[in-house]
This record gives sequence, C-alpha cells and structure tokens, in this order.
Amino acid sequence: MTDAPPLASPLALFAAGFGLVAGAAAIGLGVQAEAPAAWGLGAACLLQVPPSLHLWQRIREGFGNRGLDRERRTLRAISHLLRLLALGLAIASVLAWTEGRSVRPSLTGSGLAAGATLGFLALWLAKRRLVGRHPSLDLDVARLRAMVELAALALAGGLLGLVVPWAGPAAGLAMALRLFLEGRTLARGTTVSLVGCGGCGGGCG
Repeated sequence: MTDAPPLASPLALFAAGFGLVAGAAAIGLGVQAEAPAAWGLGAACLLQVPPSLHLWQRIREGFGNRGLDRERRTLRAISHLLRLLALGLAIASVLAWTEGRSVRPSLTGSGLAAGATLGFLALWLAKRRLVGRHPSLDLDVARLRAMVELAALALAGGLLGLVVPWAGPAAGLAMALRLFLEGRTLARGTTVSLVGCGGCGGGCG
C-alpha cells in the first residue's frame, strides 16, 4: 500500500469537477460559434474526468492492486479517444481553413480559455509536488500539463484571431497534434508505468 499526501484525494476530485464544468462550457460555446479549437478543448477536458475519478478512487484504496487493472483499462480507452479526437479536430480545422471560415473572437470564448488555462495551471502546480510518489500520480501530473498546453493554445488562437482570421483553425491543428501525442504517451504509460506498480513496489496491496 502507498499512503498519498492528504491533498492528493481532494485535488483529484476537484480536477474531475473542473474538467466537467470547463468541458461542458467549452463544447457548448464551440458548437455555437463553430469553433473547432473551443469544442476540441471542451472534449479534452471531459476526457480528463474519468482518469481523475479513478485516481481519486485509487488514492482512497491506498493504490492497492484491486484498482490497477481498472485504471489501466480506463487510461487505455482514454488514449484511443484522445487520438480519435485529434483526428476529428484536425479534419474540422482543415475544413474551416480551406473553406475560409473565420471564427469571430469573443470575450466569452477568450475568458473561458483563459479560465481553463489558469485553472489547469493551478492544478498542475499544486500536483507537481506529488511527482515521484507513485506512477499513477506521475501520469496525472503529465495529463494536467498537457491540459495547460491545450488551453493555452486555444487562448492564443482566440486572441490572435483578433488580427488574423486563420488563427482559430491553426490553433485547432496545433491542438490536434498535441492531443495525438498525449494519446500516444498515455498508451505507453499504461503498459510501462502502471505495470511497474503491480509488482512488489509500493503499489502492492
């Protein structure tokens, strides 16, 4: 068994709640404004909810072997969904670019992207202290860093859209590449890091 720091459990639960709220808001705004970067960010936020909830459960169980297979299956499924999202976002962004559709920047969209960036940045900074405690916590910190980068890309696309009309689709393409890389990294993590905590290390229980 591994004893996680006291703040690890509430932080995991808060990350799940923040991802749910930010994701729903971003998808709604992105669909309404036909902004691929916005709904792509929203979908990525929602895909962080299941891993955060599973992490919360595993922390409560002391990282015992009982939840190891469940966590591995969840992360493997999320890795596939992230790569599918990357493909869909890339196609939508290319279509928006080639069709000459520009996303009209709005204070609401920029404010949402800024809020997501700050929120995930705060979570990432708070959880960086947990690195090295357990492979599951390390993967969680890496996922939060990816979310910071995705939200920052969406924010940059919205702000640059005030000057150049193709900034939104370009941000969507950059986000698609980051999503694909994150999905591939997450898939490797399920077969390397998590397998390692099922042996005689601190994750035994």
